[in-house]
Amino acid sequence: MRDFLLGLAFMIGGGVVIAVAQTYPTMPALQFGPSLFPSLIGGGMVIGGLVLALTRVGQLKNAFAGPHSQVASYDYRGLLISLLPCALVVFYILASEFLGAALCMAASMLVLMLIRGARLWLSLLVSIIVAAAIYVLFSRYLLIPLPEGTLFSQTLTFAW
Repeated sequence: MRDFLLGLAFMIGGGVVIAVAQTYPTMPALQFGPSLFPSLIGGGMVIGGLVLALTRVGQLKNAFAGPHSQVASYDYRGLLISLLPCALVVFYILASEFLGAALCMAASMLVLMLIRGARLWLSLLVSIIVAAAIYVLFSRYLLIPLPEGTLFSQTLTFAW
């Protein structure tokens, strides 16, 4: 049942990504615009979610046809943990303008690592190093403007 629900969630999430990507401005000098890659990712999410949901339809029929004890003993905590990455993507979208991309990435990685059972000091170290590396790679080398955030905009200045 969990895989079926996750498949539906990924299909809905992929549809939302595609819908939002279609609102991005077009570039008159290019054959493709900034909506290309998010649309491809959204399409992949829809297809992957559809495959996942369809492979579990038979299992879903058996769960509801059998005794109700299977439905009553469903693992809701596992489902919530499985949906956590999607929730963290929504957190990044909503909070990155205020907190900044690097801090949102580090917080998301920290939460994911702690949920999976990593030690706190290792989670902090890895999330800070990886978030800084991703930020530098995207903003300085690939020249992709990432949100710097308004929370620390007056106090922190990076001299890359």
